[in-house]
Amino acid sequence: MKNFFKFTNGAPLFPTNTTKKTHLLMVLSIIAFCLATAAAQGSKFFYCSHYTKLLVLACVFCGCIGVLVFFNATRRMDENHIVFLMILTGTFLRCSYVLLSGLYERQHDAGAFTGMGTDFVNPGHIGYIEYIYKFHRLPDLNPYQLFAYYHPPLHHILSYLWLQLNIWLGVAEELAFENLQILPLFYSCLCMAVTWKILKVLQIRGSGLYIGLGFVVFHPATIIMAGSVNNDMLTILFMCLIIYESLKWIRNKNLPGLIRLALYIGFGMVTKLNSAVLAIPLGTIFLMHFISVLRSGDRMAVLKWVRNYCIFAAVAAPIGLSWVARNLVRFGEKPGVPVPGETSPMYTAPYSLWSRLGIPALTDWNFPFPFHPVSAKACNNTWAIMFHTSLFAEEYPAGMPDILLVLCQVTFALAVVFGIAAAVLFVAVLLNKKTEREDRVFLLTGYAVTLVSFAAFVLIYPYTCSSDFRYVAICLIYMAIGIGLGNKHYFSQLMMHETNWLDRIRAAGMHIINGGIVTILVFVNLIYVFWGRW
Repeated sequence: MKNFFKFTNGAPLFPTNTTKKTHLLMVLSIIAFCLATAAAQGSKFFYCSHYTKLLVLACVFCGCIGVLVFFNATRRMDENHIVFLMILTGTFLRCSYVLLSGLYERQHDAGAFTGMGTDFVNPGHIGYIEYIYKFHRLPDLNPYQLFAYYHPPLHHILSYLWLQLNIWLGVAEELAFENLQILPLFYSCLCMAVTWKILKVLQIRGSGLYIGLGFVVFHPATIIMAGSVNNDMLTILFMCLIIYESLKWIRNKNLPGLIRLALYIGFGMVTKLNSAVLAIPLGTIFLMHFISVLRSGDRMAVLKWVRNYCIFAAVAAPIGLSWVARNLVRFGEKPGVPVPGETSPMYTAPYSLWSRLGIPALTDWNFPFPFHPVSAKACNNTWAIMFHTSLFAEEYPAGMPDILLVLCQVTFALAVVFGIAAAVLFVAVLLNKKTEREDRVFLLTGYAVTLVSFAAFVLIYPYTCSSDFRYVAICLIYMAIGIGLGNKHYFSQLMMHETNWLDRIRAAGMHIINGGIVTILVFVNLIYVFWGRW
């Protein structure tokens, strides 16, 4: 691993080594991959058998890995090149997943469409998009009367525009709806690039950068959400951008950065309201900064930052609260989520608070068959369900081959152990004085608020589906940061020359976590390759 990620100043693989040009080339490559996937959806390839598709994509994937190994062996790659190829590999995996899975596979609250030729109003996210497509307006009915319509509309409006573009280009209606997966695919690919930028802002390099980024690139949750037609992936993208722009603002503290933050928070909230949780750690940083300005005694600086924060509020609030205000004015509806009712098998309220949010019992983990059983009687512990769905979504496969089931069992056990280890590592490296104070406050507060709001959501809406990992998928970014900072702090050049036993233990622990993370990612991707459920 260490030798593979070693790079030298050999001949360049690309025309330039500058990060800015690498970013541009990366975005253009992502767009090209996504458009190629949309085109492949309408080709004969889409109608091939599953295993024919898998064979073709596997050959292409092996060819890409071969190119990577060749250029690394000939010492033609630097850090930017390795990251570029990692993200392109992740893009290829996401494109492959979209090509291998249909519009209704592994979806959440998807609903259905019936086409322009009918006047049916269908539920679910697909129905929501179809409503805008049919009537060219936002739904004029109470959004709590039809399932999924309570969601803010930004993702659905963008999906409608993409749908219209497909129709205008002559794409058949059924295929145009199938192509709704392309936008979340694009968002998921951009998340990888933003994660890279986050790690770069924190000055994480080398193995910390590669393994931290690889954790997001190859994690199955981000790959599955790339094929989802709901608003989860766009929400995660905005939350990634908020984290990135916040870390930049901590270093620059300028008005343009403040306005970008206001836009990301505002548009995040009109995608899904839970993106507003990151306003709490950001507000904490604003308060810390403003107190330091007050203490400076500079009256002009105080007035300047009062003005700047007012501009922030004037941009973020109208955008972010527009959907809430609309529903309050037109329908008298407060923000909330329609629920299935107490008769649902997913209903968890009858179980104790400890059973739902305490340390899971051994039986809750269900290691012999590590999949989410949906029924609250089988498992109602939030943290166990979160781990189940982080790897295998809300799947409960029957007839899985024994060898694949064993691999699932091993991978799930490793994921639980190293998931907890990564969370402990994240807290440890942020309490480390080598991490900047404002970074520590922002990241620790953000992580804590995300988990607390998740627990509150599960209590307010007591159903097993509320414990799905997709509601806290942004934690993958925090874990990537923890892995990156752990490698940065514990494998620094200074540490290499120290003989302190505690430093050696930390470095050894970091080696174990790195190896565990890589093993889990390899195993879980192998599982999905050979899992016949697409």
